[in-house]
Amino acid sequence: MILKEFLSEVNINSVTIPEYCYYFDQTKFESGASLYYQFFVDEKKVSFKQKGGKIDIKIPYFFSASTKEGVKSRKNKEEIFFSLDIIYNLIITLEKEIEIEEDLKKAFIERIAPRILHPYFRQSVAESLQKAGLPQLNLPLFENLSEHLDF
Repeated sequence: MILKEFLSEVNINSVTIPEYCYYFDQTKFESGASLYYQFFVDEKKVSFKQKGGKIDIKIPYFFSASTKEGVKSRKNKEEIFFSLDIIYNLIITLEKEIEIEEDLKKAFIERIAPRILHPYFRQSVAESLQKAGLPQLNLPLFENLSEHLDF
């Protein structure tokens, strides 16, 4: 089965957030300093479980802010003054009960799920920064959704 056929069988029932945690250390934040941001999905922690025609996918998103340029790892916690950890849970049902192969799981998680979840993540980042009293940031759009996808 190719991705296009798989997507024609998919119904997204819900997008929920079972875990939402942010950390802000005001003592590490330097007012007026340049701010550097990073965000990513921890692909090693993605969970894809299928029971019959129901699929439960959990995808962890991470965001962090630092006043130091080049902080590329969350392990460098002494440099990070703000972090946001969110786990998104997608519940999907299939029109027909089919067993999803590994290559389709990978394609869905890497190419389709980000298109679904990134707008929610952008909003969560903006709201969390605002609640912490930090400067506004709108993450860039994931990509131009009108671009052609090779299925």
